[in-house]
Amino acid sequence: MALTIESAQNIFSNTQIPSPIPATIALFDQLSIDDQLAYLWYAYTEMGKTITPAAPGAARLQLAESLLNQIKQMSPDEQTKVMRDLASRADTPISRSYGFFSVNTKLAFWFELSELMVKGFVVPIPIGYQMSPGVQMVLEATKKLDAGQQITVLRNTVVDMGFDTSELGPSSSKAAPEPAFARTSAPITSIKIDGVTEPAVLGYIQAMNSDNFDAAIDLFTDDGALQPPFQKPIVGREAIAKYMREEAQGLNMMPKQGICDVQSDGSKQLKVTGVVQTPWFGVTVGMNISWRFLINPQGKIFFVAIDMLASPQELMNLRPV
Repeated sequence: MALTIESAQNIFSNTQIPSPIPATIALFDQLSIDDQLAYLWYAYTEMGKTITPAAPGAARLQLAESLLNQIKQMSPDEQTKVMRDLASRADTPISRSYGFFSVNTKLAFWFELSELMVKGFVVPIPIGYQMSPGVQMVLEATKKLDAGQQITVLRNTVVDMGFDTSELGPSSSKAAPEPAFARTSAPITSIKIDGVTEPAVLGYIQAMNSDNFDAAIDLFTDDGALQPPFQKPIVGREAIAKYMREEAQGLNMMPKQGICDVQSDGSKQLKVTGVVQTPWFGVTVGMNISWRFLINPQGKIFFVAIDMLASPQELMNLRPV
């Protein structure tokens, strides 16, 4: 039987607990434009003790620096309009420039913008602003998440802001290359997963931990797919490589245990759980993750789904209860 992306997405799906992240993002999407901006203000500034900040690296800030400098030179009314344009996805020069940023650079942009607000270079939310019940609801929902889940919510709230540049013609400006992440410590390359010895899985983890994306891509079939958390599958080696270079630098993947089910056609279905640390959070904060692999009979990765787990208890949830 031929392997398909649709069937691959369903492997081990009955072992997953619904995540609170999509519901929190849905609450944010229902807010008005001004309330969305107020939520980001509170999340990045006043809620630092209960919502994990996401401090970016200097190289990534350089990508956003030109845009931030433009905003600093504007009047308060112009600054407010720019932020509203970004949140409403208006077609303006600044919204287009923002649209070309990677997800992590967008997160860096808002982090630095909030810092400029605190320092008085950019207008904050209006004095006397009364937090709406909707903003309060989203903030309370965010505070109940663990640190990794909070960052994921913040990432997803800003990813679709700005003008959608995906349909612009080939003559339009191109996205700036993602800066290479400089690791400050040796990567974790000695990988042992209780219950799993599959070479493609071990090789994938080792390659990703070394930012060796060429080696990771070589483990995939030509028509293979990678499905990031809460996203659609990214299909094809070229598209997967682009995603890895933009979003997966500096990861420390620490898988703990897993299971492997061999199918009648020789393919293998594997589920692995563990923790992933990213350069955004530092070594003290990790995300609880599962990887669901479909390996073809030739030992290549046809599909891998990366799922953020709803709770630490789900790390042990490998099979249906």
